[in-house]
Amino acid sequence: MSNSVMILGEVLGDVFPEQTIIGGAPYNVARHSHAFGLDVHLLTAVGKDALGQRILNEMQAAGLPTKCVQQHADLPTGQVKVHFEQHGHRFEILDDQAYDALDWPPVQALAEQYPPKLVYFGTLALRHAPMQAVAQQWLKLCHSATVFCDINLRAPWYDKNSLTLALNAAHILKINHEELPEVCKLMGLPAESDLNAQAGQLLAAFNLREMFVTCGEQGSFWLDAHGNSFREAPVPLKTAFVDSVGAGDAYTAIVIRGLLADKPRQAMLAEAARFAAAICGIRGAVPDNTGFYQDFI
Repeated sequence: MSNSVMILGEVLGDVFPEQTIIGGAPYNVARHSHAFGLDVHLLTAVGKDALGQRILNEMQAAGLPTKCVQQHADLPTGQVKVHFEQHGHRFEILDDQAYDALDWPPVQALAEQYPPKLVYFGTLALRHAPMQAVAQQWLKLCHSATVFCDINLRAPWYDKNSLTLALNAAHILKINHEELPEVCKLMGLPAESDLNAQAGQLLAAFNLREMFVTCGEQGSFWLDAHGNSFREAPVPLKTAFVDSVGAGDAYTAIVIRGLLADKPRQAMLAEAARFAAAICGIRGAVPDNTGFYQDFI
């Protein structure tokens, strides 16, 4: 159980004009965590369609267990359509997807069979009431596990209700510098111009143990309930920048590994920044070959 992680949330196809890449923050975190040697179970659902089969095949090829993946007869495998426009790109996250509808009995059976030391969920998975109910039951069942919440604000798929549920359940929070002010505002916390002050307010309001705040090109910072904090400078890229897709998920996977090993937080932040920078040098969120991970194992 020492390195057992159970992850709840979406797996989907990011549909670009020229190709479809499999993604979703929970899936990306699961892939990295497995590559780092953690015992990972991903609780999700796909449709009985070609994309769903492709996801199952990719998971099997990577050595990730598929017994936690439910297959939905009526709903399609999740998709995000990427629209390229004059000023960049826009993501269209489709509604009523397989990952929105997990049946509770299989989730319960797996959580009892593989009791996790740490559980991870992202907030996109909580966009509808049925999944909020499943998540709450799951978190209750995994009451002895450390709860890691990844804030993923994707308009219009979040509200005060779903975020309150997530924050109340979390022991550890990961959030980025754009999401932090928005969450503080939704939670009715006093307006603060300083990110550190905002983070401190959110930490105190929800009795969080610790928080990791990623700031894109400005690096990241960490703080805990005892008043400790420090900042990690950004890491220069060793290769040409390709895209930042999944950089946050790469950061998260290193943090999870560090939490399970009880690593010093400053070392974790430095390593997380280095791995996230490496992911910015490839297309998409997950490398094609496992050799990519050698420098980080």
